[in-house]
Amino acid sequence: MVQTPPPPDIAQRLQWLEDQRAIVRTLHAYGHTLDYGDEAGFIDCFASDGELGWSMYPQPLKGHEQIRTGFRRHTHAPDAWHKHMLVQPQVTVQGDSALVLSMFFRLDPYISTAGPEIYAFGRYIDTLVRCADGHWRIRSRIVEKEAARAEGPALARDHGTDRALSAHHKGAGHGH
Repeated sequence: MVQTPPPPDIAQRLQWLEDQRAIVRTLHAYGHTLDYGDEAGFIDCFASDGELGWSMYPQPLKGHEQIRTGFRRHTHAPDAWHKHMLVQPQVTVQGDSALVLSMFFRLDPYISTAGPEIYAFGRYIDTLVRCADGHWRIRSRIVEKEAARAEGPALARDHGTDRALSAHHKGAGHGH
């Protein structure tokens, strides 16, 4: 992927830098809100017509209501501790849209080890748009999960805490 060079004009360059920073902030908010159960914040990461392609669903989740349903089926703290990590985002801004290719990995605790380990890794392919309120939101996220651990991550209850999750834990069937 060839990134777009910055514009020559200083005002345009400043806008270009601010746009890139706002886009990365949205992508970081996705992981923070998902991991800590902030439903409103998670939904706000997506345009109203946004699509989310999680590997556990045969078709992308389309629109806020389907994305909300997916969010509610995903695990969150304090019942399950995990960290979605976004690395090396390559941002290409063209007007009010952007393409971002980045890598991800997710850390989870496991009963079989003394600490957190990588549950899965892969690539995000994101298209973002600048919405009417000026915020950058995800229009489309494709999650290419390239590898995942077969052992399901441990839940809080598995570590002897009083935080229990329903028996409907799917381990390796998480969104990514």
